[in-house]
Amino acid sequence: MIRFNTLQEFQQITGKNISEFFQKALNFFSNDYRSLSAYYAGKTSSIKSDPFARLAELESLSQVFFAAFHAHAPQLTNVKWWYLLEELENIDNRLRMIRNIHRWARSSRSNVSYLKNIELDYTMPAGQTLERISRDILESSNPQDEWTDIALRNNLREEDYSADGGVNLKLTSPVNNRNIQVATVVDTMQGKSMLGKDLHRGLQFVDNDLRCLGYDETVYQSVEILACLKKNDNPHAPSDGLQSAVIVGANRASLNFPIIVRQLSATFATDDTLQDFAVNEIKVVDDNLFISYQVKTRLNETIDGRILI
Repeated sequence: MIRFNTLQEFQQITGKNISEFFQKALNFFSNDYRSLSAYYAGKTSSIKSDPFARLAELESLSQVFFAAFHAHAPQLTNVKWWYLLEELENIDNRLRMIRNIHRWARSSRSNVSYLKNIELDYTMPAGQTLERISRDILESSNPQDEWTDIALRNNLREEDYSADGGVNLKLTSPVNNRNIQVATVVDTMQGKSMLGKDLHRGLQFVDNDLRCLGYDETVYQSVEILACLKKNDNPHAPSDGLQSAVIVGANRASLNFPIIVRQLSATFATDDTLQDFAVNEIKVVDDNLFISYQVKTRLNETIDGRILI
């Protein structure tokens, strides 16, 4: 517990009024935070600049008080100063979280602008038409007419695309599109950011920091991990993965292929950046089990893989 006389003593030592800072932070969390949260959740269409200005002010002030602790460290050795510093750190951490609230809310609004719709890159697969994209991906209620919006948005002529697919498109989707909502990623739902980023599974260091993968690298790593996952490998989700008893020590006659396919499908379904998982082939060669599979990302990029068990 922090007493008021501790705040006064801190001001006497450092010349910084930390009690006023705490009051400003309390007012911000009680009022401005609600406005910011509602804005990034899409509950309000506009917001004044005042909450952003007060957020920037508090971020700047917090660094001033951290510097004061550092400059007067020899005089701040009592345990009460540790409690005061801990409270300052808690406020600073919460301010950092709010600065990235557009990512935590998985909003289509960035921290500097408002985008009414989600924009994403999409590659047409073979056999798909603009009308089917409008219906299946964009969830249009009138795909027979609204497919023309996709053509106009991408300046497409009829001869620019065929049944072979491979055409890169820019799609505009409503923010409440169920096909675009991704719960496993903390970021704005814009293009490649929908795929998320992750640390390298080997915990490598680059430039004195943990190596962070790009969007495409993250997806490929996720696919590799899910394909090779065995039950109980992940202590947080022990039921995910292939059951060892199904494949270890089994011969061709005793292998239960439907169970293998079902367990792999259920494992890939836990990652909502991926979709349409399918096993293309399962075969046994010299007591080795080979599984060829295919899976798509939420941006309709196809990934082919093969595992040896």
